[in-house]
Amino acid sequence: MSGAMALVIWRDGQGVYRIQDDARQHVFWMHRFGDAELFPQDWIADYFQSVAPWGYRHLYGLAAHLGLEPLSFNKLLPILLTLLTTVLVMRVSWRLLPLAPVGFFSSVILNLSLWMKDDLVSGTPRAFAVPLLLGFLWALLSEHILATAIAVLVTGLFYPPMVIVEGGVLLLQGLGIPQGTGRNRPLAWVGLITVGGVLLSYLLAANPWQPVLTRQQGLALAELAPRGRSAFFYEDFGHFWFSSDRSGLIPGYTPLVLWFGLPLPLLLRFRQGFPLLSQVRGTSVLLQLLLSSVGSFLLAHLLLFRLHLPSRYTHHSFRVLLSLAAGMVLVAIAHSVFRPSSQRGVTMILKRLFAVLLLVSVIASPLWLQDSFQTAYYDGTAPTLYEYLQTTPKDSRVGGIDGELDNIPSFGKRGILMGLEYMIPYHWGYYAVVRDRFIALINAQYSPNPDQVREFLREYPLDYWLIRRDDFTLNYLQQHYWLNRMASSPRQEDALVQAIQRAFETLEQGQTPVLATLGDRCDVAASPHYWLLDRTCILDQFRPET
Repeated sequence: MSGAMALVIWRDGQGVYRIQDDARQHVFWMHRFGDAELFPQDWIADYFQSVAPWGYRHLYGLAAHLGLEPLSFNKLLPILLTLLTTVLVMRVSWRLLPLAPVGFFSSVILNLSLWMKDDLVSGTPRAFAVPLLLGFLWALLSEHILATAIAVLVTGLFYPPMVIVEGGVLLLQGLGIPQGTGRNRPLAWVGLITVGGVLLSYLLAANPWQPVLTRQQGLALAELAPRGRSAFFYEDFGHFWFSSDRSGLIPGYTPLVLWFGLPLPLLLRFRQGFPLLSQVRGTSVLLQLLLSSVGSFLLAHLLLFRLHLPSRYTHHSFRVLLSLAAGMVLVAIAHSVFRPSSQRGVTMILKRLFAVLLLVSVIASPLWLQDSFQTAYYDGTAPTLYEYLQTTPKDSRVGGIDGELDNIPSFGKRGILMGLEYMIPYHWGYYAVVRDRFIALINAQYSPNPDQVREFLREYPLDYWLIRRDDFTLNYLQQHYWLNRMASSPRQEDALVQAIQRAFETLEQGQTPVLATLGDRCDVAASPHYWLLDRTCILDQFRPET
């Protein structure tokens, strides 16, 4: 299974200027490991570096110290995490039902589920959520106090939201909830003390990006409305609470076989028909994980957005729970069908044939599901821009609205004024600045008034203005996925929406933005698809007459 995933990384990750979508946010600033002078006083780089968990940050730092460039290590890390996940899910499965086939099928199903979404492959903090949770479950099922405390601590170093889920499991374990389940109070108390220490360290840490976005602020933002960059507040009740990627309870993009785990409670209740399940132990931990995940999910909604996104508390744990359950269900059904029985004839033959086909389909599924694996790799399309920018002063800053701007910090190793990929709204102290920059930039880029361009360049530290050669056509705006969606946002009173609508109106009315008149006069990079306009040249061209 891990080999299939490695082939997918090899297939999709080839290329010097090829990068995973979310790595553009979480990895670009790590160029500082090789050159500490990069991105000086950069608002965006400083933000993403400061919010990176300690363990995640230092793991990449160690790789850089060993000679692995961050973007290269980002492509290697998912393979290592897949191997770790495979080992851990088999170890956890063995604690629940000590049969090798159960662990094998659970590992296949979990890996399929993980690779049908771009969490693990991103190599970002959330890529660690599942292996960390599995490590915690293994320690808990092993009733090993020290290992449980270490598992909680490591989780806090790499993916802090999961500590809340683990804390809930330990609390239920100590209280013996649900009633009748076994409890290990010494383990629970030591684990809870570790949870408290981890969470307290985050609560006491200075955060220059405060305040956290409130629910009321979020409801007013076009970015969190339907059609927004970080759409959250959907009007459809079912989608909002159950299937949304940010607010919903249930994970999406999963293989069908994952849901074979749902009937496990029913099979356990009628285990006389499935005698293999009489060997199952530790299911109380799975039930506690389910309750803790749902409880954390509801708490995240109640404290929106102080615990970040509610879906983070169920999507990872549900994949783990259902994979473990599905492995047990598949093997239990196969064992029940193939055990000696007085039943004969066509019915038994069909049952056994179905069981064989089911098991073989799971084993072979990576072969035909590879095209469903979500690696979300993107190509940088402007190598001449990257090469030129790397020759400029290290404090150079680029602005623009084209999606190519998102690749410049990773490939050009220079800062940007703002970028759609970096417009993450949950810390208002960070996002308010980036949002204001975007509103000012789009107003200036599509303005027919040179005074507005001059005023913008006086106010913002911009050295180069990146313009796609068809930026000033109405067709470009209509084809721009994010701008076109935002223009028709239900939050029509939003200042960002109004700025985007003004850009559309300028072109619809046949007006010419003044930047479109510069042509190649201020271009410094000679790219076939882009102009990289020099700030000084722009100001010279639009110098007011005296």
